[in-house]
Amino acid sequence: MIERAANSARALRRLNIVTLCVAVVVYIGLLTIAVFQQVGPLAVFSSCVMLAELLVFQIVRTLTNHLDLLR
Repeated sequence: MIERAANSARALRRLNIVTLCVAVVVYIGLLTIAVFQQVGPLAVFSSCVMLAELLVFQIVRTLTNHLDLLR
């Protein structure tokens, strides 16, 4: 059971990093569009979404580290 939990935690970490990478690529794309099309609200909106993604990334990372310490 401990091994299964460790495998799940490893998969969650990997998924968390992949999700962050995808979010960064989308963020850069949206910022590029916002700059070239001069759409300020799009830049603000995409920055807010990126901040939310960073918060979720940090929460998941902290949770998995905490669970590793408990095991």
